[in-house]
Amino acid sequence: METKLSELGFTVGVNGEAIVSTLNPDASPNAAPMGLEMTDEHHLQLNIFNTSSTCRNLKKKKCAVVNLTGNIDVYYRTAIKEANPQEKLPSDWFVKSETVEAPKLSFSDAAIEISVNSTHDIGERTMFLCKVEKITAKKQYPQVYCRAMPLTIEAITHGTRVKAFIGNPEKQQMVAQLIETIQNHARIVERVAPNSQYTAVFIDLLKLIAQWRSVP
Repeated sequence: METKLSELGFTVGVNGEAIVSTLNPDASPNAAPMGLEMTDEHHLQLNIFNTSSTCRNLKKKKCAVVNLTGNIDVYYRTAIKEANPQEKLPSDWFVKSETVEAPKLSFSDAAIEISVNSTHDIGERTMFLCKVEKITAKKQYPQVYCRAMPLTIEAITHGTRVKAFIGNPEKQQMVAQLIETIQNHARIVERVAPNSQYTAVFIDLLKLIAQWRSVP
């Protein structure tokens, strides 16, 4: 039986997060966490900043793969490229998809291959309405809920904003608030999931933030 978007946790009008993989102009794989919404069981909508590589690649290739994974390290390393050697994702993470010209994560829990139906300029972002071409999903047992997962995802998102604004004199109050939030999340995660992959992400992220702050 064909897997439906709603069976993967998507709900109409509710923003979700997933790792969207595309092909760069040089044919190398690109992947980054993106917000997206289900408009119906056959379509996803993505509102992506025009400055991102994902936006550029979607406009050129008209396709992508939406990867679902519970691996927080993968989420972190696709969001913060500096967390990788030479700031590049491992090429062996990716394999060819079946129906579109875009790579997919070989170890994702589910891969949704999509093609772009239409694009709309919405200021600093572009809205992509995409058709679902194929869904491949693993059958898994339900997972126990852990507070560390959403806190770490939020911290990673805040980390991308810190990097973007840390050199802007007018954004220093925002940067300070974001860093304080990340540090507070780190303390909670250390309590609920000590010595875990989540605490490892916070250690690395806070180290990178210190490096960004030290650059004149």
